[in-house]
Amino acid sequence: MTEIIGGIGVGRTAVVAEVFHVSPTPTLPDWARTSNAVEVESQTLIQAIAEVEAQFKQLIGTSDGSSAEILDALVELLIDEALFEEAVAYLEQGWSAAASFGKAADTFSELLSGDAAMEERSLDLQDLSKRVQAVLAGINLAIDIPSTGSFVVVAEDFSPADTSQFPASVVGVITTGGGPTSHTSIICRSRGIPALVGAKLARQLEPGTSVLLDPLGNRAVAGGLISDATPEVEYVPKREKPIIKVLANIGSFDDAVMAAKTAASGVGLFRSELLYLNRAQEPSVESQIHDYSKVFAAAPIGPFIVRTFDPQDDKPLQFLGLEPKASIANYRVLKSRREILANQLRAVEGARQATGREVWVMAPMIGSAEEALDFADLARQSGNFKVGVMVEQLSLITEISKLKGSIDFLSVGTNDLAQNLFNLDRQNLTNPELLDPWHPEFLLKLTEIAQAAKQAQISVSVCGEVAANPAFAVVLAQLGFSSVSVAPSEVEAVSVALRS
Repeated sequence: MTEIIGGIGVGRTAVVAEVFHVSPTPTLPDWARTSNAVEVESQTLIQAIAEVEAQFKQLIGTSDGSSAEILDALVELLIDEALFEEAVAYLEQGWSAAASFGKAADTFSELLSGDAAMEERSLDLQDLSKRVQAVLAGINLAIDIPSTGSFVVVAEDFSPADTSQFPASVVGVITTGGGPTSHTSIICRSRGIPALVGAKLARQLEPGTSVLLDPLGNRAVAGGLISDATPEVEYVPKREKPIIKVLANIGSFDDAVMAAKTAASGVGLFRSELLYLNRAQEPSVESQIHDYSKVFAAAPIGPFIVRTFDPQDDKPLQFLGLEPKASIANYRVLKSRREILANQLRAVEGARQATGREVWVMAPMIGSAEEALDFADLARQSGNFKVGVMVEQLSLITEISKLKGSIDFLSVGTNDLAQNLFNLDRQNLTNPELLDPWHPEFLLKLTEIAQAAKQAQISVSVCGEVAANPAFAVVLAQLGFSSVSVAPSEVEAVSVALRS
């Protein structure tokens, strides 16, 4: 009987290759106490952290935009002063450098426990802890994958560092954990590597056997042929322009340059916080004007939508001064730090004036009409913008009618919307099938948003991952969404579908 393993597909290209099971991480030494002076162990720990930081920075230098941004955020987590201070407290109790850093990571992870939105950051922290402990023990954690041949690699999951180092021999990835918005999925998608995540039975695939990885079919088939793969819908363009606008999602100057080489009709999502993940201090208005102007000038012609700082757990903005547990995903974080938000909006206006671009601004994680109107007032006091908000919180959907005449546009962040709708954790999904964009409840929720926006006479777009699926982009157009915004690499495929 043909063995079929189900999961969530990432990408559109099917592959057939040999199964390669990646060995589990080597066992690290047990934690122990030491008779060394605190100063000695502290210096040893500093050197180990610096070595791991150097490894990550080397990877950042050879990674693309999405991978580099994730790795950059991990470096900031690694060198966090509060984490090191917690480790020093354990050093003073007589624990070794490795034990102290491990215990400090556990302490911080415990603070994050019980909050699904924080779980991914907790997992990142534990991976960093293992890497520091491995350096101290002289253990190499690099995954051992043959550099020649073609393989579909199978594991519980892969860290961002692992995924960014995959050799060219890796043509597919299958993980028992993770979800469509996990780090593994994001990096595989950016690198063009098809994947199947949340495939709980993946370990049943025999090493060395041939497997068909069929992301469009959300499955892996042992012994399957490429001819068995789910066919991708072929689109034949019949129009000169797409039936709705296709814009680009960007997070850096390099992304803007890449987007400008596509047919994107502007920028539908500029993740502004990604420019400042390294900053312990708030960037000055002048430096922000300089940075934004550079990105504005390089981006494709058309509306440029700036999402204000998004203080979520996987994008740590140190200058907001949040404790780990307080890094919650809602607008109140920025509202309570109003001057930082006002400074950013003033900087965006300065860059708009400097470049002459048509700039729109929107706030993330708005939970109510009251919050939306608060942001709109501040934005209009700060510059000459069209003003919008993101629809990611379920509580905002029922209040869209209250935004009529006050908000110019809405943008649906489908990743967070789906996770909130089904109360899911993006990294550790117990029911990964619920993040299928074709799920009836999710489609009904999108329909509800589109209809509410139409009644309120507010334009509405989608900037989440689902918009990058050409077939789903066509459905969004039919539901009444006025535009979609996707990664630069997906603009052409989505545009072709919307011209057919």
